[in-house]
Amino acid sequence: MRGPDEFDGPLGHITGARNIVLSELSSELPSLSVLQETPMVVVCKTDKRSAKAAQLLKDAGFQQISVLRGGMEGWQRSGYPVERRKAA
Repeated sequence: MRGPDEFDGPLGHITGARNIVLSELSSELPSLSVLQETPMVVVCKTDKRSAKAAQLLKDAGFQQISVLRGGMEGWQRSGYPVERRKAA
């Protein structure tokens, strides 16, 4: 739910995460439909955008959607590992 600059920026991202910007989520729903019954956790910087994304996904029929409370800021404060884009 974060922009590419956030996804690869200082807060990084969770290993295996897929980045979809909230403003593009609606157009990505068809390609995500195969995951409708797969548990998913949506993440943003704090948890505001991810809450909106979770509702959009639930409204579209996705069954098991959770929001990472505290977002990447909370994840990083807890000391969990993150990935960042490697410098070229």
